[in-house]
Amino acid sequence: MRNILILILSISLSSCAQSKIEIPSNYKEIEIPKENSAEFRKLNYSEDISIKLTGSKIETFPTPRRVDSKLKFKNGYLIGSDNGEWGGKLIYKIGEKEIQIKEGNIVSLFELEGKIYFLEGLAHGVTNYGEIYEVEYSRDVFTYKKVLELPDNPETFQVFENKIYIATFENFVIINNWKVEKEIKGFWDSLYPNSLIIENDNHIFIGIRGGIVELLPKDEIIKLYVKTD
Repeated sequence: MRNILILILSISLSSCAQSKIEIPSNYKEIEIPKENSAEFRKLNYSEDISIKLTGSKIETFPTPRRVDSKLKFKNGYLIGSDNGEWGGKLIYKIGEKEIQIKEGNIVSLFELEGKIYFLEGLAHGVTNYGEIYEVEYSRDVFTYKKVLELPDNPETFQVFENKIYIATFENFVIINNWKVEKEIKGFWDSLYPNSLIIENDNHIFIGIRGGIVELLPKDEIIKLYVKTD
């Protein structure tokens, strides 16, 4: 009986280690290129590739232009803008009335456990920072407070099972209960992560310029897939 249980556990763990998501058939795995190499430059001059899941297959599509982040709040909307080196802001708009809450590059707004948060950050020149703030509202007044500092600019994120998964300008961060549970150094500096597919906490796919990244955080394994010529 003990041997049977061990076998079942072994099979279960093995199946968890294998992704059930299919990479597009016209993509192949390649060795991750070294920074400043000819292979890396080729990626950097490629098109930005976004990904989405259709059934169990990854589909790719041209990365859409970034638009303002918007979140319904009471009778109006919280709106965050990110205009790169030209700045941005967080406002509350109700009808034609606008209330500015904060200046800064607002990457995205989101809700978690009944509270509202926003990602702020910028990667431009020597500047590369990222932060998460909570929006507070009391007696018709908006305020905000910083809840976490990120290693660098947040590019794309997703909330999955109450954890926050963020692909930053050059790292990947998993946040659990407002603490960094895992931080992995990526190779995608200047390849602009733009979309995420989270299969489970150890199988994540990232759309970047020039390809698709498969990330296994627990094993600290990173794979890169590019379109076949």
